Amino acid sequence: MTDAGRRLAGKRTLITAAGSGIGRASAILFAEHGAAVAVADINAAAAAETVAAIAAAGGRAVAIEADASRWDSVQAMVDRAVAELGGLDVLFNNVGIGKRGHVHELDEDDWDRIMDVTLKSVFLCSKAVVPHFLAQQHGAIVNTASTYGILAAPSFSTYCTAKAGVIMLTKTMALDYGPHIRVNCICPGVTNTPVIQGNIARGGQAERERLETLNRALHRIAEPVEVARTALFLASDEASFVTGAALVVDGGQTIDA
Repeated sequence: MTDAGRRLAGKRTLITAAGSGIGRASAILFAEHGAAVAVADINAAAAAETVAAIAAAGGRAVAIEADASRWDSVQAMVDRAVAELGGLDVLFNNVGIGKRGHVHELDEDDWDRIMDVTLKSVFLCSKAVVPHFLAQQHGAIVNTASTYGILAAPSFSTYCTAKAGVIMLTKTMALDYGPHIRVNCICPGVTNTPVIQGNIARGGQAERERLETLNRALHRIAEPVEVARTALFLASDEASFVTGAALVVDGGQTIDA
């Protein structure tokens, strides 16, 4: 790929939950497009695997073990990313977890953990990075929300609430930090991540078919790189007039929303 074709040439990027799934696909894709990537994950070995894949292709990356739900860990993560990469231009908040259960079935600890990892992490990582973006008067933030931040889903009250919060936090930050910082989010549909792979392993072909039909128009499960391409667009200067957007990448799941 020529430098002219590299959409993130010279950009310094930080991606959370980059040890697997959408985060790993995004880290590899960002590096292919010329970005230096800080690969952050709570699983140090997984982060190292992503960095190894980037390095094998000739890219530049550093692995950082971090818990994006804790301020001290987030601050250390950002400090290291800035030191290793010489600054930051893009933050991709990609952490999220969920747990099935109706409200009366979930413990308070379940609620707190899902909110901390899925929603609070976006607040904390943005809080740590925004001062750098303001000082240089440019930056882009991409957040991973979900179609379940738009649509209600049975037994996913906490996850849906957290992802809806990510969408609204995205919009308010876009207002607060324009014109110098663009803030957008992606709303993936069912994607071939380790969580979905585990669901299919437990549920077999019937579960695969159920998940495929959730993406109502294309009737298949997305590959992580298909979602990563949208994150790449939002992180790049090609999206220079896009902010406050929640872009669905869902095979038609929210087509009637």
